[in-house]
Amino acid sequence: MNENRINIMEPENPVSAPAANDTADKKQVEYASVSERFVALLIDYGVVFIPAQLIAWIILKTMGPVTEVWQIVLLFAGINFLFILYETILSCGDRVTLGKSLVGIAVVKKDLSGSISLPRAFLRAIGYYVSAGLLMCGFLLAFFDDKHRALQDFFGGSVVVQVRERTWFERTFVRFLGTVLLLAFAWTAYTQFFGKGSLLQQFYISRAQEHLGKIALLEEAHYSLYGSYTNDLLRLSLLSGDPVQFQRDTQKVLYPKGFKIGVQGNSYKISAMAKDAKHTPVYWSSK
Repeated sequence: MNENRINIMEPENPVSAPAANDTADKKQVEYASVSERFVALLIDYGVVFIPAQLIAWIILKTMGPVTEVWQIVLLFAGINFLFILYETILSCGDRVTLGKSLVGIAVVKKDLSGSISLPRAFLRAIGYYVSAGLLMCGFLLAFFDDKHRALQDFFGGSVVVQVRERTWFERTFVRFLGTVLLLAFAWTAYTQFFGKGSLLQQFYISRAQEHLGKIALLEEAHYSLYGSYTNDLLRLSLLSGDPVQFQRDTQKVLYPKGFKIGVQGNSYKISAMAKDAKHTPVYWSSK
């Protein structure tokens, strides 16, 4: 009689055991939530943009009306380049950005085999701007993807995973902070579209108002010399001491079509439009 013996120390299919272990390892991977990613992104945004925009504002205020449009564009392009460089370098080679480090998440390859390469990190950084350019729809993908991937993750072939255990307090705090920052972000976006606008737009408006103030000083000088105000801008420019430069400064900060000086007796009102994206009206009155 033939005897069939089964060796319980060695499974019949030795390949199945490692496969089970691999499955278990994959189940242990936790992808970063949308709130965690949002908090990390805003921290990183603040690290780069807050000091950079402050420096840019000081530079623009120092340069004043002599600032050319190409200089403003170059300055703000440089700030965005710094953010791209920051995200590129700190998203590859087992490095993490400050925001992701504080939250406890990191960018890795989509197959979880390691960190992404420098070119992939660069494409991922560019993806932030593509996501924003699509009316923020690129970021909304994270709400619908099972791994919470946004458009920039598809650009970089990456996913964002949790890299350390968090306590209940840490998880709650991140969610609370994410909610607060989201509301602040929404309010900022609202004010930019319906309020005072972006920093660049405010700069254009401020520069236009400052120039109206200079025209008002010339009006007062004209009144002192001739006993009346005038609606002739050319006549006022002759009182500036450098009429050519005055005309150039006026063209830089004000739209010619919207400019008007209304004189009535011993009072006047100057109205114009700033050279911002919305052509914001600016005014100056003697009363």
